[in-house]
Amino acid sequence: MEKRIRLAFLALLVTLIVGTVGLILTEHLSLAQAIFLTVQTVTTVGYGDIEVHSNSGHALLVLLMLGGVGVMLYFAGLMMAFMIEGELAGAYGRRKMNKKILNLQDHIIVCGAGRVGRQILYRLREEGASCVVIEKQEDLANQFVEEGFLVINSDATHDETLKRARIDKAKGLITALPEDSLNVFVTLSAKGLNPAIHVVARMDELETEKKLLRAGADKVISPAILGAWRMAMSILKPVSVEYIDTVIHDHNIAMDMEELRINKSSCLVGKTLVNSGIKQRTGAMVMAIVRENQVISNPAAEEMILEGDLLIVFGLREQLHRLEDVAANLIKLDLENI
Repeated sequence: MEKRIRLAFLALLVTLIVGTVGLILTEHLSLAQAIFLTVQTVTTVGYGDIEVHSNSGHALLVLLMLGGVGVMLYFAGLMMAFMIEGELAGAYGRRKMNKKILNLQDHIIVCGAGRVGRQILYRLREEGASCVVIEKQEDLANQFVEEGFLVINSDATHDETLKRARIDKAKGLITALPEDSLNVFVTLSAKGLNPAIHVVARMDELETEKKLLRAGADKVISPAILGAWRMAMSILKPVSVEYIDTVIHDHNIAMDMEELRINKSSCLVGKTLVNSGIKQRTGAMVMAIVRENQVISNPAAEEMILEGDLLIVFGLREQLHRLEDVAANLIKLDLENI
């Protein structure tokens, strides 16, 4: 619609210029008189206060009546439809949303807003993560726009679409398209445009996992396998599964899990877990330490915290916030009284 309006406006502008110049040359009118008579003609107003005397002038006005009036009516019809259908507001909203997307940094791109992608987006919103969704189906895209998400209504397999989503500035991409082949293609494109981006890919068929990993996916997840595992555990260990679900999904319980990177300036560097005071002062529990791609699960109290370690911690949200300050060396623990 916007393209047609631009073309119609251009045609109308050309018609007005041709009519104005033609009347100046044929009738020797002033610029103001020529513009006035041309607009009178194409708008079918016709006050009759300016007379045309030459045959060439009459011929020009006939052409304006036949062609110009048609162009004017077509443009007016498009504008009326544009406003009635609410596309004017939609176009303004899209431009505003595109500006927000252009300013994104360290965001997450979600390709596909189907059943899986929808749940991903809702979870990311709950966690306060900045994200943009790419969805090909217009009705789904409009639905998520109404829900306040940043949406690009296009094909995620196109490089240009990923560039519009600011993939060069994104920290992660989740491809949750319904076909494994499309997820492989998106992964290849994403890694080609930004080799450092972290890609999580959805798979349905088991044999697709190796292809996605070869394409550059950092993590491959099957919703079917995860769902089956959870259903089996719900039968075998119902209390444990219910507890985990309550902790993770119940918003009335402010429990959460966090990943904390230890920088060289942190006051925790060089201390053991027992001497760090993490548990004693913050209440958070260190579940694991990731060190040079090695995972140390349930680390011992004597395990030393080194620069570059990634601590996986569990606790109440306020405990995790306090530990974030500690890890960033914003708060020094009083270790002498521990």
